[in-house]
Parts: sequence; structure tokens; C-alpha cells
Amino acid sequence: MSNFAIILGDTGSGKSTSIKSLNPKETVIINVLGKRLPFKGSNSMYNAENKNLFVINDYNNILSMLDAINKSATHVKNVVLDDKLFA
Repeated sequence: MSNFAIILGDTGSGKSTSIKSLNPKETVIINVLGKRLPFKGSNSMYNAENKNLFVINDYNNILSMLDAINKSATHVKNVVLDDKLFA
């Protein structure tokens, strides 16, 4: 069973910064706009080498990634879609 949470807020209100409280070994970030994460140390915590940060801006590719995580990445407890998915 999964739990879903949607965090909405104005620009600069701390939505993306709140990611730093998640365990990077249990978290995958799908970054839609390709922007840097706004907290110190984010580049070493979340990156392609750690296989926990992906820049994907195509809806079908995002769905494929979510399916792959569901099937093969049992260690992942958090998936973050960072920033706007739809305009």
C-alpha cells in the first residue's frame, strides 16, 4: 500500500528544501525542470551516480520510471516529483 502527499506552496516557501530531511538511500527524485536542489550538500546526496536523481520531463518516461521503481527498487520508500509536472 502506498501513501501519497502533495505539497503545494509559493515559490521559495521551502517545498524543495524539505527534501533534505528524507533519507537519500530511500529516496528517488524525479526533477522535471532540471533545476538544482536548493540546499547545501544536495549535489553529493542526490545525483546520477547514487541513482537517486533523474531529470525527466516527459510524462510517459515519468510513468515508466515510477513503474520501474515499483517493480525493482524495493529499498525506495519516497519518490519526489520536484516542480511543475503540468503547466
